[in-house]
Amino acid sequence: MKPRLCLLALAASVLCAATPEEPKSKGKQGGQGGEAPKVSVDLVAAAKPASPPTSTFTLTSPVVKDGAELPTEYTGDGASASPPLVWSNLPKGTVSLALVMHHLDPEGKTKIYWLMYDIDPQTNRVAKNATDFGKMGLSTVHNRVEYAAPHSKGPGLKKYVLTLFALSAKPNLPDATPPVAIETLLPAMKGKILGAADLNVTYTRPAGAADEAAKRPTRKGPLPEPSGKGE
Repeated sequence: MKPRLCLLALAASVLCAATPEEPKSKGKQGGQGGEAPKVSVDLVAAAKPASPPTSTFTLTSPVVKDGAELPTEYTGDGASASPPLVWSNLPKGTVSLALVMHHLDPEGKTKIYWLMYDIDPQTNRVAKNATDFGKMGLSTVHNRVEYAAPHSKGPGLKKYVLTLFALSAKPNLPDATPPVAIETLLPAMKGKILGAADLNVTYTRPAGAADEAAKRPTRKGPLPEPSGKGE
């Protein structure tokens, strides 16, 4: 019986060696063909100080409360007016201010709707449609130097964040070619941010609102050098 047992053991070991090892990942399992999922990065949120915001430094608006819906007048379905803003209690040592309005789209891209910098810290409010309270940077929604009123495609609630940055010095932009984009401004602000105050607003487009570019409001402001497609 012993020879027969030896033969059986030998056959079993041969079969185990011939069986291929099961792969650890099977191609498209996980939805991306084995590739790591894309990570969304909110460029504006990532630039904020790691320390918690102070409750005294605030950004508000007389036309919309934090977390509320932006009135139609300040959207692409209305007059496309930029909203009036008020801020108070700047951090000690503030020398300059920068204002950013952005939205993180479903693809994880940071879209800039309004960009102002080199704002005098003596300024504590701006009126509706104001453009003379600093230098205006590039809106990436339409690739123009303007306030790009929220006018996203299709209905559905969308969130927009207005952020006021308090800086200890003006952004260092000696070699920047106008118009300044957010990708240029944020690195120039690094190490100078004393604090940031947010005003969160939402907007839902009316059902049946037109999406065609031809029906959108006329955009004002100079066109920069082509660097990408607008919305």
